[in-house]
Amino acid sequence: MLKITTTDQKRRIVLPGAKPGEVYAVRELAAGHMELSLMLPASKRKRRRRSEVEKLLNSAALSPQRSWNSLRKETREL
Repeated sequence: MLKITTTDQKRRIVLPGAKPGEVYAVRELAAGHMELSLMLPASKRKRRRRSEVEKLLNSAALSPQRSWNSLRKETREL
């Protein structure tokens, strides 16, 4: 079924069935022919709690397990 719509002064059109906040990609296939694709938003990641972040930082591989003095003794030439 072909529906006809008209642009307003700000070059906007109203899409039947479109919901507020939806984002569409517009692609011009040929002169006078446009294709609309609904862009789905990326899923939001769940924020970690402070205790979870501290636990991850303490168990990270980059945190030194030995004291600074013992590392210094191993890395210095005698």
